[in-house]
Amino acid sequence: MNAMTRELRENPLLWLLVAVPVVFAVEHLAPDRHTLLFVLSVLAIVPLAALLSRATESVAAKTGDAVGGLLNATLGNLTELVIAITALRAGMLDLVKASIAGAIMTNSLFMLGMALLLGGSSTTRRSTTAALRGCRLACCSWHRSLCSFRRWSAAWSGRVPRRSRCS
Repeated sequence: MNAMTRELRENPLLWLLVAVPVVFAVEHLAPDRHTLLFVLSVLAIVPLAALLSRATESVAAKTGDAVGGLLNATLGNLTELVIAITALRAGMLDLVKASIAGAIMTNSLFMLGMALLLGGSSTTRRSTTAALRGCRLACCSWHRSLCSFRRWSAAWSGRVPRRSRCS
């Protein structure tokens, strides 16, 4: 019991774990309160994702960088996978497609832009220019990818996309 109270004192994010049983109770007692269920679910999934991250880091510390990196890459998007499976079971294919597209955009382009910005920014003028150039490149890539996703989504749904500035 002392270890658990110490852990709760050190990591106040874990207090949000109280939302997990509350979500199940509200879903059983008031299933028509969709907004409340959504907010409570978001509050419940945040500490669960933090615990998953901590668990993969603990395993990586014991097994080495290769296994740790593999686990982090595999389980890093577990919350997105759970949401996608739940949405597929509910027949929400558009939500799954949007979630996958958003994950790709976030994981690849945003992280690339941040890496270029932080990697190129230092005290010298030359590296700051390189960082800004990298951010512009990431923004252009993001824009082009967004246009591609838009066209792909329109083609998937059977609608003919109108000509736009993305072409």
